[in-house]
Amino acid sequence: MKFTYSIIAGLVLLFGFWVTPVTSAAQPYFKDKIITLIVSWDPGGRIDRQARAVAKYIRQYVPGKPDFVIQNMPGGNGIPANQRFARGRPDGTVMMMETSRDLEAAAFGLPGANFNPLRYTWIGAIDTGKQRNTLFTHKQAGFKSLEDLKTREVALGAQRVGHRSYLYGRLMQEVLGLKVRWVIGYSSPELYIAIERGEVDGRVGDPATTMITRPDWIEKGLIIPYMAMTLPEKLPPLDHPLYAKVPSLMEFAKTEVQRDMIRKMNTTDRLSASLALPPGTPDHIRQTLEQAVLKLGKDPGFEREWETVVLRGTKFGGVYSTEEVVKAVRIYMEWKPGVLKTYRRLGFQAPSR
Repeated sequence: MKFTYSIIAGLVLLFGFWVTPVTSAAQPYFKDKIITLIVSWDPGGRIDRQARAVAKYIRQYVPGKPDFVIQNMPGGNGIPANQRFARGRPDGTVMMMETSRDLEAAAFGLPGANFNPLRYTWIGAIDTGKQRNTLFTHKQAGFKSLEDLKTREVALGAQRVGHRSYLYGRLMQEVLGLKVRWVIGYSSPELYIAIERGEVDGRVGDPATTMITRPDWIEKGLIIPYMAMTLPEKLPPLDHPLYAKVPSLMEFAKTEVQRDMIRKMNTTDRLSASLALPPGTPDHIRQTLEQAVLKLGKDPGFEREWETVVLRGTKFGGVYSTEEVVKAVRIYMEWKPGVLKTYRRLGFQAPSR
């Protein structure tokens, strides 16, 4: 018996020596795989640029270097894209760049929004600085300061009722007590033209987009920025002297409902370029892709592309971990009755005048 055990032990030991090299040479999980990155917005827009930059640079940090394919599914408040995503295979080959708008569809129970972002497998996010949307007027409108802005009516343009910049503007109007005449129905390019023509005095918008669309306005100081939706620590709305001292709306909030609204909007820097996998994705896959996101945040090439192409003029703020994104999702998915009532009134009701 002892002899038999010795033979078996020797064979096991020998077999172990044989299989060790094979095991160590096993191919990475994502080798030869294709990851479909779903985007619920049109090609060429800000969200699409963000997704394409991520796909371009992140593959080198995923063991096996899988290929990425962008699938644009715009429209329907992000519901069709999220329906497709939520049913995706939980094997790491389906990913989505989520936005706060996508989460709202589920939080507010919109028709067809039969998905639950709280069950998604989140892997991190890119800091977009989205919460830095700023209220500004053109100098030709004649306003000189925030105090001056409060003394008379200002005409602000917006794309439509329900658009995020319209919501920001209405919230700023309410917190600051501004007299605003809203002019609705512009596309984003038309809105800049309307300001130049004097049809409206200004708008609420992303300074990075203004830098891309009308860089001379910023470089020549042709606009006056008054207020940013909220500001992350040590980051102005735009890395430019014109925006260096722009205050945060939170400094002027008077009620807890207003502060809660602003806090929710503040989470959009973690949600406007957040990355998720379908529910049920194994944790080892999540960990692999989260590590890739964290490494992406230290890539100088990605940082340059983000600041010069994706969001021109916006200083790269780094990336967020899974834990930070999950916390933001929970904040954004919980709406107290008073906050939800205010949100719907400001964001989805036409102004009274």
